[in-house]
Amino acid sequence: MSTPMRPGLSQQGRTPQFPATALTPTPTPQASTPFSTTQAAAALSPHGPRSSPQQFKKSPAAGVLASGITPGQTGNAPLNFDSPSAAAALGGLGLDIQFDNISMGGLLNGAARSDQDDRKKRMDAVIQGLWDFDTSRVSNDGLERLAVRLGLECLWENDKALLMAGPIMAVEVVLKAHVVDHATLAFNEQSPSLEKHVDKASAILTKDLVLSPGESQLTKKISRFRTNLESLATLDKLSVMPGLNCHEAVAGIWESLERLHRWDLERLREDPAMSGKSDETRRVRALCSQHGCPLMHARDRVGLTLDYWKQYHNYPSTKVEGDEGKTWGVLIDCAPANTMAYTAVRVSHNWIGPSIVKSHPTDEEVMSATGPILDWLEPPDLELPPAEEIKAEGGLEANGALATSKPSEVVFMATFNPPVVVTNGVAMEIYKISAFNAPLSNSTFDNLLFPVTGGVNYDPSEPRVMAFTQTVPVFADVHKGQKVPELKAHSNRLMVDKPVYGQILTHVPIAHPKDLMAMLPMLRQYAFLSLLLDNSFKPREGLDAVPESRTAKEDTPNSSASDPKVKHLVDSSARLKVDIVLSAHPIPRLQLVFAFKETTALINLEIQLGGKVHIVSDNIFHESESEAQSACKGKFLNRKQWAEKLEDCENIGHWIEFIKHKLE
Repeated sequence: MSTPMRPGLSQQGRTPQFPATALTPTPTPQASTPFSTTQAAAALSPHGPRSSPQQFKKSPAAGVLASGITPGQTGNAPLNFDSPSAAAALGGLGLDIQFDNISMGGLLNGAARSDQDDRKKRMDAVIQGLWDFDTSRVSNDGLERLAVRLGLECLWENDKALLMAGPIMAVEVVLKAHVVDHATLAFNEQSPSLEKHVDKASAILTKDLVLSPGESQLTKKISRFRTNLESLATLDKLSVMPGLNCHEAVAGIWESLERLHRWDLERLREDPAMSGKSDETRRVRALCSQHGCPLMHARDRVGLTLDYWKQYHNYPSTKVEGDEGKTWGVLIDCAPANTMAYTAVRVSHNWIGPSIVKSHPTDEEVMSATGPILDWLEPPDLELPPAEEIKAEGGLEANGALATSKPSEVVFMATFNPPVVVTNGVAMEIYKISAFNAPLSNSTFDNLLFPVTGGVNYDPSEPRVMAFTQTVPVFADVHKGQKVPELKAHSNRLMVDKPVYGQILTHVPIAHPKDLMAMLPMLRQYAFLSLLLDNSFKPREGLDAVPESRTAKEDTPNSSASDPKVKHLVDSSARLKVDIVLSAHPIPRLQLVFAFKETTALINLEIQLGGKVHIVSDNIFHESESEAQSACKGKFLNRKQWAEKLEDCENIGHWIEFIKHKLE
């Protein structure tokens, strides 16, 4: 292979002559010039330069010429450029230099990253995988690694206390014999709205780290503490001092929501239906039917949560912060703005007026109101001062304009806990309230509620049938002292005739607490719907249940129905078959079909806004007490009262057994 040479006189038929210096080593280093070929040859190596990254300068033209020489371009070796003047020379020669696919390490084919960058990317992926795998334990090294990972400063005090500090907050973890004794949260600024919640936050952090009875240092994970510390560190990173304290901003929302919650409790005390009820019962009622219940640092989580729905909320023993049942809430936090149009976070304790309701509402507000007209206020926008580096340069920005204050690039973020499955139409309404542009999914509503298992043929355009045999505990003689329930088997079958597309709501940005108030009725509606369906088609703790998988064309029960543990329930002739037809658009509807007396009961239900049940039609209930005297046991119930019974028990199987017990 001949070496490319500068064109000159023809050498054909002659023996190539090499100067003696070419074969003799010389101690004099070769001068680096724009037309040096030594570095270009190294750049063309698959491994790139080995000795130093400085061997190959990152000149725009270098990467182009290293990989852009074609067979038609003969006579010149690949060129390298150590200075901008050489690149400018190419412009004078009329060469069209393209800046696309510039190689960082001289790789061929215009590779975008060097081997070093690829290795770093793979290593970061491995570290992130280990981080997500959540294997860290509570230890000196584990705590320090966590703090460094979150960007916090670490300071050890004689191996007995670790101080993890950010710009605004600090967490001190005190250890005794390498075992955590307690943790304390503190802020570097005195703020009454923050200080009143510090003790609760410190108690949660301590609970995350100390050993519980039966735990060992070798098994105590750091995962819960990591979640809470990450939440605090995020607020710290997003804060810009002076001007924006994200901790103060979240606490300000709690102040306003708490005043609204106390106003709800006062109204419930005046309600005759709530007379004689305890304050905790009124709090639960306000949580599910009014404007929610704001909680700061509750249920082992540091931060603000607005609870809006709770299982067993009509039971007298249910408490707001109790562990009984499932709770739906919205986590209110701060996040960086990642869209062009957004409403920046504002710091205020006065999001709502002192009187809560408007004293002089407009005619338009009166006509469109479905409840009390709240006196929402608009706090002033927050303007941050110019950056310190801009001030030091005489108040000029990069474009030469005078430095001025600017809005923060932080928004309030509402995270739904747990995520809520809704139809695409409802998702669009919620996104419209929050001015959030999010892509809609192409999954059906029923598939999001009950995902299709692997190996099952599923066509979203065709009707879907899903079966599940559920055991229902029945207290038919509870007034006679019955303590042990009678178990009955219900063969439930869910049918979806007209599938509609759905969406899983995880988070939305909000500009004002009133945005959440507009979402609560829809969130309660679908939270209650999911609860009804889960209680009928998912295993329940402590109860034997037999799942069956069927499609619209294959009505064969699953082989697990022969399990001897539940065979006496499944094979029993008293098993009740219940068909539930789900229609999700435009409003969630359930059609219940089951055997009743000598005929078949047919009940059409609507799950309305706020989680309210409305009986649209039926063939078993009566309008007046006179018609039901011969067929009703005990007190007469009209359709509205029957609907309230379903709201109370939150279980279709329990409701059907109560109907059969009372009316059959």
